[in-house]
Amino acid sequence: MTCTSSGSREDRWLHLVQAALRLEEGDASAAPRVADVQALLDSLLEVFPSSVDPVEDFEGYAVRKLAQALRSALR
Repeated sequence: MTCTSSGSREDRWLHLVQAALRLEEGDASAAPRVADVQALLDSLLEVFPSSVDPVEDFEGYAVRKLAQALRSALR
């Protein structure tokens, strides 16, 4: 198993699921605040750092690119 500075690969997938669950929780009629979503995306970018190599870890790279695109779209 390859480890990153933020923990094992399994830890980062757990972090991704927990981020999704945090977005889903709460009052269904209230949309999450943009600042909260940006904070979750920032945390994903920490767990999936810029050092992710698309050749060795395409899935991690894809998560990072999506988080970056969503972060930009929220600005």
